[in-house]
Amino acid sequence: MRLLIVEDENRTRELLRNYIPWEELGIGEARTARNGLAALELTSTWTPDIILCDVRMPKLNGIEFSKRYREKNPRCKIIFLSGFSDKEYLKSAIFLKALTYLEKPIILEEVQAAVEAAVKLCAEEQRKHTEELQLQAEVDRSLPFLRQEMVRKLITSPDSPHVRPALGSSETFLLPLQGPYTVLAAELYWNPADLPEDPLPVQDSLLDAINREPQMLAWRAIAGFDSGNRLVLIVPGEYRSSYREGRDTAENLGDVLLRLAGPAIELKIGVGEPAASLLDIPAAYKLAADACMLQYYYNQTKLVFADALGRHEPLDTNREEVRLMRGQVQKGEIEAAKVTLRRWTQYAGSRMDLDILRLKDSYFQFLLTILECAAQLGVAEPAEDAERRYMWKELDRVSSLTGLERYVLTFLELLQEQPDGEQAAGAGKMREIIRFIHSHLHEKGFTIRSIADHVQLSETYLCAFFKKQRGQTVKEFITETKMNKARERLREPNVKLLEIALDLGFTDANYFTTFFKRCEGCTPSEYRERAMK
Repeated sequence: MRLLIVEDENRTRELLRNYIPWEELGIGEARTARNGLAALELTSTWTPDIILCDVRMPKLNGIEFSKRYREKNPRCKIIFLSGFSDKEYLKSAIFLKALTYLEKPIILEEVQAAVEAAVKLCAEEQRKHTEELQLQAEVDRSLPFLRQEMVRKLITSPDSPHVRPALGSSETFLLPLQGPYTVLAAELYWNPADLPEDPLPVQDSLLDAINREPQMLAWRAIAGFDSGNRLVLIVPGEYRSSYREGRDTAENLGDVLLRLAGPAIELKIGVGEPAASLLDIPAAYKLAADACMLQYYYNQTKLVFADALGRHEPLDTNREEVRLMRGQVQKGEIEAAKVTLRRWTQYAGSRMDLDILRLKDSYFQFLLTILECAAQLGVAEPAEDAERRYMWKELDRVSSLTGLERYVLTFLELLQEQPDGEQAAGAGKMREIIRFIHSHLHEKGFTIRSIADHVQLSETYLCAFFKKQRGQTVKEFITETKMNKARERLREPNVKLLEIALDLGFTDANYFTTFFKRCEGCTPSEYRERAMK
């Protein structure tokens, strides 16, 4: 702790400075000033915790200095020294909440005892302050999750007996007990190359940003993710699609959400009809979620309000269209297959099915058919269950109807004869892929996904594209490249197996040996022995 001695008498000042064992009392640094003005100048750059101060001094007395310093450091402890029993000074000391008032002549033991008491008091206050900060930090960390749980309760069971008592804590849950309320729902889309594939850290980060945003706090909005990973925002007030009825506020809310989400996340936001009371929130949420789904059919980032829902019907199955496309692809009629796909997109756009999973599945069936035909033609590998699951995950990340069509069209284009210009572009892309493989083969995080992210292709498309261009799969090429490098290094007699293994991206020599024997039919040591003869 720091202590400042303010005393105009040289002898008294030096006595206090040099004849009290400050370090034993817990004072790490003790300084002196000859009057209040000098003390004020010193404390402009240095902050003592305890002030030991004479009352009567020239230029600026101790009372006036203490008043000014208290404004800067309200928690400082003040011990006054005085040779006069002046009632006005005593009153000022009481007003300033001085720790004690010692009369001169100074008795060192009394000063020491007063400072010791001040040190203990400072330490106790600091401990309490630290605990309060830690408690507040824990509360701040828990707020997003508490509010998310409240959102989940309000959109599913607002009549729960715990809801109204909890909302009584307005600092925690923000929402008033009386309506109206407006509910917004948003689907989030992002590329795993930019953000984690796991939605949980992305959601936690966004909720934290929402709960720290001053505008959201001013609106008293609470946010959470529902069981389907959809962001839900509940805000007091009634905001509809016309500007007379608060559309500008809803748009401002949407703009803040877009800013907080950042450029890596695409948001599709829907706004429900206002809820008159807590019990109406589930219906408002359902309309907001439906409006959010409607966004899938629009190529825009504007909000969609519930009154735009209109007519929407479920899609019929596309078995006939899939059968038609299979025949077209098998006959090499790729342009006709494209027409079939575009016709389906027009039909899907006219139905505006709000079950987006059903819509995506219809395009997934087209994709599986195309890849099945590509495998029959030797352009792609037959899709196994794990690959089908991965293809579905890729398709599920597409954020619009036109995006679905575009995604599937890229696979049809793989089966077409390419003009010279496109062949050259394909060759350039292959060179980029192969260079990346050679440069990053040894890295721990090297995967087919990392190649796809680098060349900005989906993993499924990359595999099909590579197979068509080179006549072998990406995995086969990586294995071949590793084996060629391994054979080359094994011909160097002084290179250890572990060094070769690490250079090829293996974590240990045993794993490398298993890989090499599976491909070559002998162990690395046996191969080296033969090669050295």
